[in-house]
Amino acid sequence: MSQFATDTGVQSTLAVPALLERARLMCVSGQLDDLANCLECLSRQELNPEQALLLETLHIYPGVADSASSQSQLLQRAMGLLQLAQAIGSHLAKAWLWELMQLLQMNLSLHHAALHSTANAVEMFELCERPHDALNMRVSRCSVMIHCEMYREVIAMSEQLLAQRDFLTPLTICTLLRSTASAYYFIGNESEGVLAQKAWESALALHEECLEMAQSNQIKRYVLISHTNIAILNATLGRSKETTYHLLKIEQMQFETNMVHPSWPFWVRFCEVQLLCQSAEYQLGWNGLLNLAEDLKKQDLTMASVFDAVLRKIVSLGRRLGHLGAALEASQTHVELNSQRRRLMAKALGETVDDIMSIPRLKQKNLELSEQGHLLENSLARRNAELGATLEELRAEVQVRQAAQSALKDAHDHLEEQVKQRTDELQSALQTVMRQEKQLALGRLVVGVAHEMSTPLGNARMAASTISHLCENLDSDLQGPSLSRSHLNIIMQALADGNRLLGRSLQTACGLIQQFRALAVEQHEEQRLDFNVSERLLCLLENWQERFSAQAITLELQIEPDVWQSSYPHALDQVIDQLINNALVHGLQSGKDKRLRVELQRQKEGDVTLLIITVADNGQGIDPAIIGRVFEPFFSKQLGRDGVGLGLSIVHSVVTDLMLGQITIAHRQPQGCVVRLCLPLELPS
Repeated sequence: MSQFATDTGVQSTLAVPALLERARLMCVSGQLDDLANCLECLSRQELNPEQALLLETLHIYPGVADSASSQSQLLQRAMGLLQLAQAIGSHLAKAWLWELMQLLQMNLSLHHAALHSTANAVEMFELCERPHDALNMRVSRCSVMIHCEMYREVIAMSEQLLAQRDFLTPLTICTLLRSTASAYYFIGNESEGVLAQKAWESALALHEECLEMAQSNQIKRYVLISHTNIAILNATLGRSKETTYHLLKIEQMQFETNMVHPSWPFWVRFCEVQLLCQSAEYQLGWNGLLNLAEDLKKQDLTMASVFDAVLRKIVSLGRRLGHLGAALEASQTHVELNSQRRRLMAKALGETVDDIMSIPRLKQKNLELSEQGHLLENSLARRNAELGATLEELRAEVQVRQAAQSALKDAHDHLEEQVKQRTDELQSALQTVMRQEKQLALGRLVVGVAHEMSTPLGNARMAASTISHLCENLDSDLQGPSLSRSHLNIIMQALADGNRLLGRSLQTACGLIQQFRALAVEQHEEQRLDFNVSERLLCLLENWQERFSAQAITLELQIEPDVWQSSYPHALDQVIDQLINNALVHGLQSGKDKRLRVELQRQKEGDVTLLIITVADNGQGIDPAIIGRVFEPFFSKQLGRDGVGLGLSIVHSVVTDLMLGQITIAHRQPQGCVVRLCLPLELPS
């Protein structure tokens, strides 16, 4: 018999708000054993509209709702209830629904939408004066941000939250420590050398703190998780003794593994092969690492995180130990793994969109029924008015006024309904267009990456295959009766040529990857400085003088002296260099009397002073049909011949996202192109 059933008398005396809160905690924690009894007790109570809405919200939680309903259908039901909560003005109902929508969106891998829902839930809980729930939602936001790869933001937010740990439960603190440690771990995976080791050390310290907290509060689930994560980090850092200690602890808790995640045994194997790779039996560890990768290939995407770590390790060790073929194959598998993740996300998004598209049809049917109801009501009102006029002639004037007021009110209400309906339709259409634009941009980005990477990787693969074939021939010749020096020299020359081709191809691929990464402003780690823009711009243009002279280009300057800015000087250099290079390569390649004009001035707009930089040429200009696409990644009229179409896209990202400015580009009459940068003189703190 459940605990709820044994306390039936006590439960019946609890106030409805207390029962609702208890049921919500069961749903959020996943402890659904007594939930059915609690919901049944609530259904027998007299509920006000807000409480009835909260009860309906509880029925939508995963595990509580009808199993035939998909996650996207549950999400749509929650969105419908959210509109109802807004109509009755219940902040508490909106807080519950935003919290529920965050959970459903995480299940659908809609992580960025889940961030939005989390922020709204925090706002609603604060309006309800429930700081504890708002704080818990902020901790939950850290877990969502990990899936969005916002690792540095997680670290910054966790520092603020841990400063308030006196208001957090031990379970919530463990969750926050684990999220922060994961952020450091992934930052270490993306770094090299001392930076990577420093990040892993930080992750290790946080996992050890989480383990101590879990042990002191008997949170068995986090005890096992912490032991495993500590073992992984110690194995990564090459600490055999500490890794072995925690692996033994995991083995003692083996019966609890099913309580956590099916990927945990693979993490344990990963620790073991890492230790072997760093010992005298490194060949055995290398083979074990390859076997682990083959086993993970047969698993679904629930094992994606451990598969990602294994593939990264194979690439790293393969390069260091000379197993370039295995490293290249692991890189290709890693690319395919990321593609599978994107396809899964696209599938979930597509299913959600399909469910959303069915809503307008239902709304249209409801609207038709509502219109019929309005027609019947108006008909009855007219009949009543006519009967009233016939029966009460002495009060005709009063009735006329009442009828006029009623008609005016009906028209006003009908007009408001039409405006609201049209607003909803416009918002829905706008969201659809935005989604289509994002999907189109993502498609172009994927096609561009594939197109640019295919050539160097194809050359590298061909070179590797040729080297392998030559090595086999050399081995066969060495086993033969004789091998002439000239033939050996020919083979060695061919091997050297293949190696140079392989090196150039991989270097090209690495350069492309660095350009792709430059699209993300988060990669820019420059410190903000106060610097003289005028002097820096003049120095930069002086470095271009030799090329200006070689191409017979006349440089015209109009630079306001002694202009200071608090910003990122190297980022500004990168932007100006790219704009000048674009003008020389695309605009001023041919023609006579070629001119390039650079202007620098300050401009007052209200209480704010802006820095205006203009780069203009009198070259061939830009076709107005394509001028709106020049900032898109991989867009170039010379794609495949000169550049990869990333220059202006990187410039746009640096100017707008890092330097918080604006950039515009326009065709110049009668010919040429003009680019205008509008930057703040001082970035906000």
